[in-house]
Amino acid sequence: MTYELNGVEYIPDASGIPEKVKCPMIDDWIDSGDCISNQGPSESCIPARFKVKPGWKAICKACPFRDY
Repeated sequence: MTYELNGVEYIPDASGIPEKVKCPMIDDWIDSGDCISNQGPSESCIPARFKVKPGWKAICKACPFRDY
């Protein structure tokens, strides 16, 4: 079952903590460890698939799951 927080879908684990998030930057499901906010401040560390959409930095900063 999926849920939504501020327009972003997620799948919780048994205790309700988001386990997978539908990343608004790539419109696909990612694990929390794949979130680009975990990649550090260097853009060179961020996989290209996350940098395709125009305004990708703003999209990431607006995500309710950033740094969760």
